[in-house]
Amino acid sequence: MNRAPLLGAILSIVTFAFTATAGEFAPAVLPSANQNHHFIDSADHVRIAAVDHVAGDDDELVVKVEIDPGFHVNANPASLPYLIPTTLNVTSQTPLRVDYPASISFKPKFADQAIDVYEGSIQIVSKFPRGALSSNAHVFGTLTAQACTDEICLPPASLPLPMK
Repeated sequence: MNRAPLLGAILSIVTFAFTATAGEFAPAVLPSANQNHHFIDSADHVRIAAVDHVAGDDDELVVKVEIDPGFHVNANPASLPYLIPTTLNVTSQTPLRVDYPASISFKPKFADQAIDVYEGSIQIVSKFPRGALSSNAHVFGTLTAQACTDEICLPPASLPLPMK
C-alpha cells in the first residue's frame, strides 16, 4: 500500500503557525472559494523575484527576494540560537562564499531585545570562481526563510531557485 498520499495529507493538516506571544501553536488557515483550506506558511509572504548571473572577477549569482509588507525574515546569522536564519543553499555547485545583506534592527513583541531581520526587497549574492556559471547553465538550490510579524512566526519554507 502506497502511504505517501496519506502522509502528505496528514502533514498538510498539522502545519501550524507559531504564536510567539503565547508560546503555543495555532492553526493558520485561509479558506478558499471552494471551501478547501490552505495552511499558510512563509512561502505565502516571501518570494524569489529573480535570479541573475553576473560575470566579473568572480561569477556571481544574485538572488533577489521580496518580503511582503508587515513581515520580516531573520538575518543571517540569526540574532538568537532558536531563530531560523535566512539561508541560500546552492546544491549544483559549491560557492566560494555567500554574502547576505546588511540587516535592520527590529523589536518584536515577544522579545526583550531587538533582533536582526530583513524586510522589503533584499539581494543575496553567491560568489563562484570565474567561468563557473555559464550563461546557459541552471543553478539548483533553495532559499530557506521564515516569515514573521511582530506577533507570529509562520512555518519556514524552502523556496526552490527558479528555472531560467
